[in-house]
Amino acid sequence: MKIYVCLFLVMLLLTTGCATMSPRTKAGAKIGAILGGLGGAAIDKKNPWRGAIEGAAIGAIVGGTIGYIIDQAALEAARRDTTVVYERENPQGWKEKVVAEPKGLSEDGNYKIIQVRYIRDGKVVEEKVKVVPLSEI
Repeated sequence: MKIYVCLFLVMLLLTTGCATMSPRTKAGAKIGAILGGLGGAAIDKKNPWRGAIEGAAIGAIVGGTIGYIIDQAALEAARRDTTVVYERENPQGWKEKVVAEPKGLSEDGNYKIIQVRYIRDGKVVEEKVKVVPLSEI
């Protein structure tokens, strides 16, 4: 019974907490929760449900944070009209970097085009083109 209550609370938190998040942050949180839940269940052999819940919670936080940082880097690059770089080394020793580079305006002139790369240990993990409305700048 405790497991069902915990699952309900986690799902409630994830669905209501995402109401004001950007699509990028939501996607990062969802992917992180899924991967974290699977990893947690595999690691906790004695109680895989507990591992899944803990892994999902941690994964959602990490994935959502990365998504949020990517959104903020793109917005800052659009506002400053220059390349923005966020760097850090996490506790596991991974060197992470988000690079947001303005590429100009859209054809209709209403959006700034920003190329964003998420790099871990010198390898590009993800590369996206973000479109930032001029009204948000």
